[in-house]
Amino acid sequence: MAPSNSIPEDAHDIKTMKLYSNVERIKNELSSRGMLKSEFIDPIALSEIDSMHYEGNIAIEDAVVAMKLGSSTRVLDIGSGFGGPARVLSEKSKCSVTALEMQPDIHEMAEYLTRKCNLNNLVKHELGDIQTLDLDKLGGGLLSFDGVVSFLVFLHISDKGSLLENCAKMLTLGGFVFIEDYYCRSQFSDAEVKSLSEDVFCKDLPTREGYISYLQASGFCNIQFIDKSSEWTAYVTDRLEAFIANRDNFEKVHGEPTYLSLLHFYNAVATLFLGKNLGGVRIIAEKAC
Repeated sequence: MAPSNSIPEDAHDIKTMKLYSNVERIKNELSSRGMLKSEFIDPIALSEIDSMHYEGNIAIEDAVVAMKLGSSTRVLDIGSGFGGPARVLSEKSKCSVTALEMQPDIHEMAEYLTRKCNLNNLVKHELGDIQTLDLDKLGGGLLSFDGVVSFLVFLHISDKGSLLENCAKMLTLGGFVFIEDYYCRSQFSDAEVKSLSEDVFCKDLPTREGYISYLQASGFCNIQFIDKSSEWTAYVTDRLEAFIANRDNFEKVHGEPTYLSLLHFYNAVATLFLGKNLGGVRIIAEKAC
């Protein structure tokens, strides 16, 4: 792991989002499946446990195709979480991935899981915040990546302008971004604003037009703004129903406090999407055509 700047206060504040607490649930789940003591864990099997984005490996496989990834390509994963998407990207395409995560406990778990998957040679974990790091020390430095990916992380960063500018700085000419994110479809109610802030650690979501303007101003072209609201509404409601149905089994492994914590989060997200003011989007764009 390369040296990183001091971790910002947001790394602590974001723990109010219940998806990012109870990190020990990953090892608990591995243990319950008899995988914890294995010398090797298959990254595809692991992705059922360690990924926090929507639609599983289908989204990752779409990124591989959209960004034309292969063994010679270098990818930066911003807000890489437990490292699930980074490992699947590398497993599927043999690309090299720098996985950037700002939460120390999640970063440490990600490093552990990558070692268990024997993917250390392809996936390198770095601790830090894309908004405060010395970008020339991230991975191979400025202009060193062929692709930037991020799955449901940019929603936590209000300053989309500087965020997308930083993405562009890291990309080679003709490099791609593949982003899955939230956006504002129509004006939020006061209750939705409160829930977005407190339950999802999310403020100041752009509209479709606003997001595209930020991308263009940062030097991106051939912008595809693919609305995922319908699919993600179905996904988060199905997830909630399945989670409730599996309560007994879940609590045997993780305990009631962790169940109630995640239930609160899953319910909040489903309610927001069902309100139809919150939208989901997949963005694919190219740097400086």
